[in-house]
Amino acid sequence: MKAKALSRRRFRAADGSVGGTVFDIFNYAFITLFCISILFPMWDMIVQSLSRAEDISYMSLNLWPKHVTLDGYKYVFSDKLLFIAFRNSILRTAIGSAYHLVVCCLAAYTMTRHEMPFLKVFTGIFLITMFFSGGMIPAYLNIKNLGLLENFLVYVLPGGFSMYNTIIIRNYFFSIDRSLEESATIDGANSLQIMVKIILPLSLPVLATVGLWQMVAQWNSWFDNMVYCRSDNLITLQYMLKRITNNIASLTDSSSQYAMMMEQSMVFTPQSIIACTTVITVVPIICVYPFLQKYFVKGIMLGAVKG
Repeated sequence: MKAKALSRRRFRAADGSVGGTVFDIFNYAFITLFCISILFPMWDMIVQSLSRAEDISYMSLNLWPKHVTLDGYKYVFSDKLLFIAFRNSILRTAIGSAYHLVVCCLAAYTMTRHEMPFLKVFTGIFLITMFFSGGMIPAYLNIKNLGLLENFLVYVLPGGFSMYNTIIIRNYFFSIDRSLEESATIDGANSLQIMVKIILPLSLPVLATVGLWQMVAQWNSWFDNMVYCRSDNLITLQYMLKRITNNIASLTDSSSQYAMMMEQSMVFTPQSIIACTTVITVVPIICVYPFLQKYFVKGIMLGAVKG
């Protein structure tokens, strides 16, 4: 009896109940399986990009390349357009995310000033943009009238403001002790100095969170490239991937010398080219995430709950 009681106490050590321990076991098992379901397809794509054509099975997952080859990557990097697409994607991600943070921070800080005239009116107008939009045709005509067609700024200016991100930042600003602002005001600081020197340094978690969201959105965006910019000098990496995918999907043996060349070489296939391009597209943004991960959970929780 004493041994059974001791084993039960050990079993309940996690949170004091058998049910809680069982829940933890199933929870960890579910999260593990969920992570595997996400990582396996990505790993399968990496294996395809490193494998020879005859070693790839498209009917099942490829756990490991039988013979490692970089011919697919050599073919992809032989296209000079790839480097142009890389340049444009990096520039739009860096400039667009920085511009987005500046605009949203200014709007969020303004919304925390209760003394601002017509604050509720402006807030209501901004909230409407979360639920309604003009549509694709009015947006295109607006971009055209602003002279942003075939212009790099079309990647930056239209995405400069998001009411959702502004609300997240605004709620985080509300969590900061107002006595800090009052002390700075007594010392002669104006509103801009308070925001830059006090509010923003204390808001790094939410800024990193919103910045990460916008970086991912900018990096993965391709639709604006397709609609507003048809020049190869403004092509982005994601749109290049989509164009490669569409071109390969339209290939037939009777109409494409490219497809016959792929089949005869047996070193890489159209699918492996897609895999190589996808890996090249995904890896850079994945490398950024670990540097911002420590801020992510804290920023989204405080930004969503406080206020």
